[in-house]
Amino acid sequence: MAPIRSRCPKTECRHDNSRRPDSLQQHQNETQIMNNLQALLISSAMAVGVVTAQSGAALADVNNIVLVHGANVDGSTWRAVYDRLTAEDYKVTVVQMPLTSTEDDIAAVQRIVDVQDGPILLVGHSYGGVVISEVGVNPDVRGLVYVAAFQPDAGESGGSLLASNPGALSSDMLTVFEDGHYLIHEDGFLSVVGNGLSAEDAIFVARSQAASNASILEYETQSAAWAEKPSWSVIATLDRTIPPDLQRQMSERAGSTVVEIENGHMLTMTNPADVADVIRQAAEAVD
Repeated sequence: MAPIRSRCPKTECRHDNSRRPDSLQQHQNETQIMNNLQALLISSAMAVGVVTAQSGAALADVNNIVLVHGANVDGSTWRAVYDRLTAEDYKVTVVQMPLTSTEDDIAAVQRIVDVQDGPILLVGHSYGGVVISEVGVNPDVRGLVYVAAFQPDAGESGGSLLASNPGALSSDMLTVFEDGHYLIHEDGFLSVVGNGLSAEDAIFVARSQAASNASILEYETQSAAWAEKPSWSVIATLDRTIPPDLQRQMSERAGSTVVEIENGHMLTMTNPADVADVIRQAAEAVD
């Protein structure tokens, strides 16, 4: 087959050399426009990158976060929350309380607060809420976050709050020693404290318990820092240790910002991303 050829008249197909300068100028103009557009896009992308890099701790007025554990456990229960917050450049410190008395626990948290550089967000889980309510009066503490925690008023104790609205943990689930310390039986720990945890995690926490002195439930709070400072309350809606209704009553009285999570008492382990989100929001909100 013969190749296809153009059959237009010569006058239409002939190249017009007189138009070359205009075509060249147009091409140069288009090239310059594209270069300018590309530079604009790169600049915009860099600006977006800067904004993205400033998320998390860079956007918060409070960079120091102190995490306080509950009774019968230790600071390792905060590990997954710690990892998430430090990944955003927050300075996070986990307190190890002795659980020998509330006075000793307050002193342990106060020591950590004293070595922080700048304003602090204080976060307490469970019984840790009693402790942060006391230490939170420190002027460097700008806000408090209660995670499935006691949120007592002055003159109240964890025991008196539970007496008004009992949880599922009963005295027959405890081994009490002569020195006043106690441990929770494994079955009771798994069914009450550890509900919501994986079987492996629940057994580990039950078998790595830190014996706590029973006096910590009788300690009557001297101060209620939430009365003077902004607070957040993360309520565990399936909690069998501190009943959800009791958590709601305390947070409503305190005027706390409330977030409800559908899980059991150990939210720091079962829902670390959700808990970290609330802590982040609090750090960005306080001043």
